[in-house]
Amino acid sequence: MLVRLAPVTRALLVSLLAACKAAESGAPGDTEDTGDTGFEGDPEVFSELSAPVDIHIDDRGVPHIYGETDADVFFAAGYQVAVDRLFQMDLMRRRAYGRGAEVLGAGKVDEDRISRLFDFPRWGRLDAERLKTESPEEYHLFVAWTAGVNRRIEEINSGAAPLPYGFGKAELDYAPEPWDPVDALVIGKMVSFGNSNVLEYEFLATVVTRFVPAVLEVVQLPRPGWEVYTVPPEDRPAAGTAPAPSGAEPSRTSGQVAKNRSQEPALSLPPDAKAALRRMHDALSGFRVVGSNNWAVDGRFTASGKPLIANDPHQPLQSPSVMYAIHLNSADAGGKFDVAGFGFAGVPGVQLGHNRKIQWAATTGFADCMDLYSVRSAPDQATIDIGGKTAPVAWRDEIIKVAGMGDRKFRVGDVEGYGVLVGDALPLDPALVVDADRKLLINWTGFRATNEARAFLRMGKAQSIDEWEQAVDMIEVGTFNWMAADATGITYHLNTNVPDRGAPAGRPMPIRVVDGDDPAYVWSGKFLPGDQLPRSRAPQTGFIVTANNDPWGFTGDGDLSNDPWYYGAFYDPGYRAGRVEQRLHELTQAGKVTVADMQSIQSDTHSLVADKMLPVLAEVYAKVATDDTLLAYRGRKDLEVLSDLLTKQWNRRMDRQEAGALAFHAFAHFLVQRILEDDLSLVFGAIMDASPVYALKFAALAATGMYPNANELMQEGRDVLVMEALVDASDWLVGEFGSVAPHRYHWGDRHGTGFRNAFGGELDGGWHPTDGGEDTVNVSGSSFFEPESTDVRPQFESNDGAVFRVVTGFDSEGVPQAVVNFPPGNSADPSSPHFADTLQDWIEDRYHHYPYRRHEVEAATRETVTLEP
Repeated sequence: MLVRLAPVTRALLVSLLAACKAAESGAPGDTEDTGDTGFEGDPEVFSELSAPVDIHIDDRGVPHIYGETDADVFFAAGYQVAVDRLFQMDLMRRRAYGRGAEVLGAGKVDEDRISRLFDFPRWGRLDAERLKTESPEEYHLFVAWTAGVNRRIEEINSGAAPLPYGFGKAELDYAPEPWDPVDALVIGKMVSFGNSNVLEYEFLATVVTRFVPAVLEVVQLPRPGWEVYTVPPEDRPAAGTAPAPSGAEPSRTSGQVAKNRSQEPALSLPPDAKAALRRMHDALSGFRVVGSNNWAVDGRFTASGKPLIANDPHQPLQSPSVMYAIHLNSADAGGKFDVAGFGFAGVPGVQLGHNRKIQWAATTGFADCMDLYSVRSAPDQATIDIGGKTAPVAWRDEIIKVAGMGDRKFRVGDVEGYGVLVGDALPLDPALVVDADRKLLINWTGFRATNEARAFLRMGKAQSIDEWEQAVDMIEVGTFNWMAADATGITYHLNTNVPDRGAPAGRPMPIRVVDGDDPAYVWSGKFLPGDQLPRSRAPQTGFIVTANNDPWGFTGDGDLSNDPWYYGAFYDPGYRAGRVEQRLHELTQAGKVTVADMQSIQSDTHSLVADKMLPVLAEVYAKVATDDTLLAYRGRKDLEVLSDLLTKQWNRRMDRQEAGALAFHAFAHFLVQRILEDDLSLVFGAIMDASPVYALKFAALAATGMYPNANELMQEGRDVLVMEALVDASDWLVGEFGSVAPHRYHWGDRHGTGFRNAFGGELDGGWHPTDGGEDTVNVSGSSFFEPESTDVRPQFESNDGAVFRVVTGFDSEGVPQAVVNFPPGNSADPSSPHFADTLQDWIEDRYHHYPYRRHEVEAATRETVTLEP
């Protein structure tokens, strides 16, 4: 099908020019001079297309855009993403500006508070000013993209095109507003915040420290569940030495212990604290740091003799997806782009994908780029004391308009150079983490003009991994474990501003709220240098794996004070990375790795938590027949059946059809409850909400004796707690399915993925049984307990996971060739054939080739749209 669209009208050009001029000015951040781009003309003006642009839409709804110039292609890309995703883009822009409640109502007020607190509009505007000043040609691409978005909006508002679902009178009933080039940079700032946000983790660590400090005498928060580190050994610095775990012997971990519980905390948790922590968790759900997997294997281990690289970024799984598949090609006509992959809807370009030379991938790096301070405020709140100095506070009043209700007002204090004073902006009482006479201050490395927009554009244009690394080096906020491959090699290269907090020895590192009176905790303005950031080309190892785990090995002993520098603490426990490394070792020893092998790793559902916990269950259950301390469990047929299923029959895969997966999920979570809830009753629910895999890690390390004082968490004795968790699992299965007999239930009966939408309606993608668990490579985490209670949920719904999976190799000419799957579809129009057409392939781990070369695109094209000048 060929569709030709009319030229842009003169009136629309005027309105676009006015919109482009609306960006507010601000001082650009410090940066090195990268030289003249050679761009001539006004970077804020996009007058019209220089020539027709063809948009080939393939059989999965992916647009492949061919134009004469870079700006033409970006204009058409803005137009087409607005065709497919305008309502989603509008909601994303509203989230970034803190305006979601205007259309979605009171349920979005707390989310809006977070956006206003961190003031993404201010910092996005400064990013735009910096980009325009330092690289006007690249800023012009944002202007062109915005002009394309606005062309589609003009068609809609004039009646020439239908109003997208969500805007209609039967839905939210409002007209789409024109876009400004700054909007995409504001959204980009919000995305970078989500990638570096440790606010909830540091809050919970502080609450535990203040109200249940005895737990931290036992639980080593940073210690990994599986000791695997990203930087290959040949490039890894020496870390602290892990002490031998006392309590690993059965006599220390299995029996009763006489030692009394540590002293009760001196502070009492406010009565509404549990509800407040839950409310903050919900407010941060749109800005949550989530994980991803990527790995690369160099040509010495592959069947093709060229590298292979895999990536599956984990983001909120929603309908439509946060990512948008697109292909931009100006290079055929002499331009600089021929890049295909995925970008965030609402942001120009391709953030993850490949060009003619390079495929690149990313996971979240979990470097610590945010600190929370307890500070003293002057009586009039005009100043604070910070690090022995007095700093002025500029208070701003924020007003949130709420659909169908009155405005909500709150105050935020900006302390230039030091962060933001929370005031009453957070949806909970700061008294949870600071004393009554103190205030809470948050500093984040994103509180300045940064350079991510230029970095992403230049990654897309890079022609070698050396040039690609130079682009990565422009990134200053947002902690991405970047990985890339070309036909000759692989690289792992991270760059971001991690505050240099000095030597870790002698004082705690800031993984919780710190004393703002202490000058040692105030950032000096220095950042870790490149040789203290994780980077490698694996010259000896030959492959690199990152899955949000500790890059260095600094956390292996649970101690942050004995390492050469401080980089971070709240990493993934390491189960996913550990499993990928296991598989790669197996595959490289067995033969040469293929694309199919890489796909099999991405779909792997083997549970390493089960590998840790089930030998303990087998050991304990073997004692039941002879150990009179376990007499209460002797002769119970249900426990025998369940133990036999878990330790002998089940393959330890979290697959939909597996009964053992459901039984293990229940057993593991009841064991977490048995070990941790009495010690952490005040915050148990909040921890389970924030990160169930962390709680599973704590329980596994305790049950296996890896904590030096593990018995302090298990006063009843490890063996009793293990058997009680087995009883709990049996009782639950009998209550739900009438029996523990394995033929009665499967993992998919209760576990699945929900593709939800902030508005809902026809955009809600429903619930689907899916494979995977909290700790598996094919990740599919979910909450087991109801909020603020220990009731088991009726369904275990995953809302985070792989927003796409891609495996890329290189053909004989060194051009990347990618196979992908992604859910739920590339269009946000419920009536479109591409609304949910890729979902089943994603669920079933079926991959398809991503068309890239022109003949491949033309063969896959189902519709062609031509935009005329």
